[in-house]
Amino acid sequence: MRPVAAPCEVAAPCEVAAACEVSLPDGVDLEDGLSEDEAVTLALWNNARFQELLADLGLTRADLIQARQLSNPEFSAMFPVGVKQLEFALTAPLEALWLRPRRITVAQLESQRIADRLVQDGLNLIRDVRVAHTDLVLAQDRMRIAEENTRLHARIAELAEARLRAGGASELDAMTANIDKLLEQQQAAHLVHNVDLARQHLRFLLGLQFSQFPLDPVTPPAMPGLEADVEELVQHALGVRPDLWAAEWAAEAACHRAKLSRSDFLRVSGIVPDANSRGKKGFEAGPGVKFTVPIFNHNQGAIARADAELQRARRQYLTLRDQIVWEVRQAHTGLVQAQQDARNWKEGIVPITTEAVRTSEKAYLDGGTSLLLMLENSRKLLTSQIQQVEAEANLRRAAAELQRSVGWRLFQDGQTEGPEPIRAPQPGEIPLPPAATAEEST
Repeated sequence: MRPVAAPCEVAAPCEVAAACEVSLPDGVDLEDGLSEDEAVTLALWNNARFQELLADLGLTRADLIQARQLSNPEFSAMFPVGVKQLEFALTAPLEALWLRPRRITVAQLESQRIADRLVQDGLNLIRDVRVAHTDLVLAQDRMRIAEENTRLHARIAELAEARLRAGGASELDAMTANIDKLLEQQQAAHLVHNVDLARQHLRFLLGLQFSQFPLDPVTPPAMPGLEADVEELVQHALGVRPDLWAAEWAAEAACHRAKLSRSDFLRVSGIVPDANSRGKKGFEAGPGVKFTVPIFNHNQGAIARADAELQRARRQYLTLRDQIVWEVRQAHTGLVQAQQDARNWKEGIVPITTEAVRTSEKAYLDGGTSLLLMLENSRKLLTSQIQQVEAEANLRRAAAELQRSVGWRLFQDGQTEGPEPIRAPQPGEIPLPPAATAEEST
């Protein structure tokens, strides 16, 4: 890890220092451009909202510590005032002997639920970063195409002026070509701001708001076709999706809470010893017990609530399971459609329109066609080029969504990875950035 100072002066309340130092994890080098994988690594390392969610792990650890603790014994004393004799007793809660293991189980299940939810939040963040990286690449491609089209229309305008001077074109043709050139220049200037907006969004997701790192994205390699069957992807998703695991832990914890509610209200205290100073034989002491007599209150309200929460947790699990199946199938269909669209634009439409522009330009120079036809072909070329880069961007968005829906990575470096399921890390296995570790140590 390489800490890099950033120009930041933020006054935080309650003497909590603001994180003004941006850290780059090992393996991330921004000098040669920002790849998609490097963007994901940076976001998991620096994204403020994801680091905020990491704090929930500390809360669950605190709850687990609380569940493992035993209640302190209580000492009571009656002082000898007047004819009152001295009495004292030491009481210890006995219900902890059978309630404490159940409370620990509930806390452990809740801790596992939070850990799996955090993994799912990480998958969502990875999807968002991949989409943001794709949007920035798309914005730059659109600007590049617009600049190339501006140069093309400038050349057309020069050709129109040359033909006008040679008497082969009218003033209206030259004016039309010049107007098209000005419109393309305006469009290119407008797209510069779109690039800046996309870069700002990516910088926010990466947690680099207070840094001056230039974010120059590297265009990812072409993605191969996905041959996995959609039903196979659905089955894998149902087996590895962390949010579904979290729903299972939540239902299990609710079941234990429902059992705990049926005995949690009972209080049984052992009295060891109970003593007084003026018995028949002098100082007297002996054991005793104090417990709740469940005559009126059987904890009916808490039991009913626990049972209702159990039913809700089970139904939430079923709802999420159905949602996962729908998400995977929808994402798979979107990916297949995006793959077909990208292939059609790249291999079919764009080459034809490019050749049409070359042919019409040559014919216009020879006087065999009109300026209007050449301008129309150039517009079609611009449209097809933009549609091609947008189709490629839609393909990457669909791939990012499918990978999030399934729960593992399907594409890497232009290759299709096998359906090797991920394993949700335990709370102690999730790496924390240096800032978070320092805060915990204090």
